[in-house]
Amino acid sequence: MDIAVSVVVPAYNTAAGIVRGIDSLRAQSLPRDRFEVIYVDDGSTDRTGEILDSELADEPNFTVVHIPNSGWPGRPRNIGVDHARGEYVFFMDDDDRLAPEALERMLATAERDRADIVIGRVAGFGRNAPREVFQRPMSNGSLRTHPVLLSTLTVQKLFRRRFLLDNGLRFAEGRVRLEDHMFMLRAYLATERVSVVHDYTCYHWIRNQGFGNISFAPKEPADFLGSVERIFDIIDDGVEPGAFRDRLIAHWYRSKLLGLFQGRKFLRQDLDRVAEMQGIAADLVRRRVPDSAARRVNAITRLRGAVLLHGDPAMLRAVAEFEADIAHRSRITGFRWSGAELGVEVESTVVRSSTGRPLPFRREGGAAYWDLPDDLLAVPEIRAAAEVSGELPRISLRAFATRSGDPAVVRLPLDPQHHQDPAGDGRFHVRLTGTVRVDTAGGNHGRPLTGAWGFHTRVDVGGAADNAHLAAHTAEAEAGRAPAFVHSDLGGRFLNPYWNNEGRLTLSDKGSWRPLRRALRTGAAPAVTRTPGGLRLEIPLAVQPADTAVPLTVRCVREGRDPVTVVGRVAAPERRAEPPRAEGAELPMAVLTATVPVPPGRLGAWHIEVGDAGRVTRLGPVLVWGPRGWRIAADSGLRPLAHGAKRQARRLPAPVRGLLRGARALVRGGAGPADGSAGAAAGLTGLGGSTGSGGSGSAVPAPRTHAERPEAADDAAPAPVAAPEK
Repeated sequence: MDIAVSVVVPAYNTAAGIVRGIDSLRAQSLPRDRFEVIYVDDGSTDRTGEILDSELADEPNFTVVHIPNSGWPGRPRNIGVDHARGEYVFFMDDDDRLAPEALERMLATAERDRADIVIGRVAGFGRNAPREVFQRPMSNGSLRTHPVLLSTLTVQKLFRRRFLLDNGLRFAEGRVRLEDHMFMLRAYLATERVSVVHDYTCYHWIRNQGFGNISFAPKEPADFLGSVERIFDIIDDGVEPGAFRDRLIAHWYRSKLLGLFQGRKFLRQDLDRVAEMQGIAADLVRRRVPDSAARRVNAITRLRGAVLLHGDPAMLRAVAEFEADIAHRSRITGFRWSGAELGVEVESTVVRSSTGRPLPFRREGGAAYWDLPDDLLAVPEIRAAAEVSGELPRISLRAFATRSGDPAVVRLPLDPQHHQDPAGDGRFHVRLTGTVRVDTAGGNHGRPLTGAWGFHTRVDVGGAADNAHLAAHTAEAEAGRAPAFVHSDLGGRFLNPYWNNEGRLTLSDKGSWRPLRRALRTGAAPAVTRTPGGLRLEIPLAVQPADTAVPLTVRCVREGRDPVTVVGRVAAPERRAEPPRAEGAELPMAVLTATVPVPPGRLGAWHIEVGDAGRVTRLGPVLVWGPRGWRIAADSGLRPLAHGAKRQARRLPAPVRGLLRGARALVRGGAGPADGSAGAAAGLTGLGGSTGSGGSGSAVPAPRTHAERPEAADDAAPAPVAAPEK
């Protein structure tokens, strides 16, 4: 069979981690006779070349090419393409990894769409990976119609080999900064057939410590800005004057040219170095960036550009410090379930990261400005660039979910409302509110949310963006937090929102049943009804019910007796009632029902549990006999009654106490009333597709546990969800 994909991997001094990448290629689901891997060792000075030769000696679809050191990955990639036989070429870095189905899925997308370029979803480990480009599918994409493609300019993509050859697409060789941007810009301009694999993480983009990642090496301003100018040359040569050309120039002007003057690396530079950088960059701006392109950048970039041209290095540093101090603080103010959708009400305030206090904006003469030091605002061109009146309504608040173990993010629906809160002295603060809608049945690109998911918000204030975990919450939000039973393509599932060990909101379907103990807080009394089939238990729960009943295993357990297990169910109440409330928060309402055989004897308490033998949770209520028959009581309320009864019994005459002990032994030995039958109800059977009722129905396995908390806790605690990079 012909080779479909050639994977080209330049390698240099990555002996410490190169085998991980090799193993990820060995594990590909695409058959071995459908792809080849070409490692090009660029004159490594460690054991990289030896490891490649020894590891791959017996791998027929792996090839190792050794070349003298050329500087950077451009020449090794070109040589890899020259050796390639596949219909498609995929470029991979030696310190990264491919997910098992990556090649198979990207190839299928390329063949389906007849694509020239396929972009597989990327997850960043210690690196900021693109997110917006992977939020929806794309086919027949182009740079003109899909500007989001500018967010992914690295070359870890699948290319049709004939497309590369026909368009003469080669990498710049030697130590050339931004060689991947130059390559991708030419490639994007040459096609209108770009596709995206948005619903599967194909590529693990890893920042390693001590090896690899040459892109993190220090930048020499003249060399780096020379590469930016080469990109401007490509744009001028390949794109006609107009809005599209301006948009492309504005992208590299913002992200690379002015990007040199922001962040922690820049703030570590001394002023002499800043002055050198400023002189080279300002000259490039004056020569190559037209006003029509400069006007397209966001507010914070516009400010940085004005200060750059003004020529004061200290002012450049002051603006960088101001920008680095822009952050936001989010807190959860409420929860509300609607079917399988969890609404998380949030409030986000733009703050200073250094103090945590709200960031002030100035209002002067009907216009709004960044609250900059007075010496900056005294410069007319800087003051003009500092106006943000038009930017304030466009401040964005977005929400994302991240599954534990996979840093790729899923964007969640959120329509924020903007608020400007007066702060005195002509200043105001910016606050945003809204409801994050978490579709548990189809929120993962049409698939259910499975596993443990964490959540974060991202605020963009005129180009200054900041991420924050959803963790802080009000007392009302905590009171309204409730689990849910939902139906999806996977059948019935139990989902619990909780705070993980780091205090962050997490939603999981892999935890224990302990949250049902907390769900007893409805204020409604449980009921016991005598039926021909036994005792019908009805226990109200502060739980969102599924649209149809979900089966559960229920157990009744008493010391010295064999437990009895039946299948109950959780469903919406049969009679509509006022929803329960806790500390002002409205709670959902469901009812756990089960029919259990009448317990033998009338002494002692039968504990009610849910769950199978491998994962049982005692709810707390107990089934007891009283003056009015069988009833459900709180376990804690029985203890003082039992202690009181024992105290009274000790006051009885010795012969009477002996008779009582004999009667108790007789009852424990198995004798009971004629209408009683041994057994009781038992734990949750699980959440399969069929609906159980009363004491019938087949048992379904309970959900698996995901790193539970200690026994005393009510909520499951999965391992902390991976945190997004700021």
